[in-house]
Amino acid sequence: MARTVVVDSGYWLALFDARDQYHPQAQTKVHYIESLIVAFPWPILYETLGTRFVKNRLGMASFERILKRQNIHFIDDHVYRHSALESTLQESQRGARSISLCDMLTRMLLQDEGLRIDSLLTFNVKDFADVCRRAKVQIL
Repeated sequence: MARTVVVDSGYWLALFDARDQYHPQAQTKVHYIESLIVAFPWPILYETLGTRFVKNRLGMASFERILKRQNIHFIDDHVYRHSALESTLQESQRGARSISLCDMLTRMLLQDEGLRIDSLLTFNVKDFADVCRRAKVQIL
């Protein structure tokens, strides 16, 4: 059975921007995108395709080619949206953690045993380490 990875928007942005501090690391991890099933939640797509990125024509063309590959699977995340929003608001109000709505939803996806996510490709380890440890998801 093929392994499944969720790829955080920070990785995508670093991969296509040579000025990004994580660009060299992103390039060394491209093999994960090519060899694993990439589970793509829509919020990560929204976060990646921001105004700055869409102005990068070469990056957009490369990203479009990736999105059309057979190993890309878009995840219907509607069942997590309200819970992710509520958790984001609550944690912010309590001062417990400042985490984006996109990252909160991603955390919920990683915990869903029905999705069978094996790994997470991110440079933002601190926002995901606890949930990945509990869900036995490897951080790449």
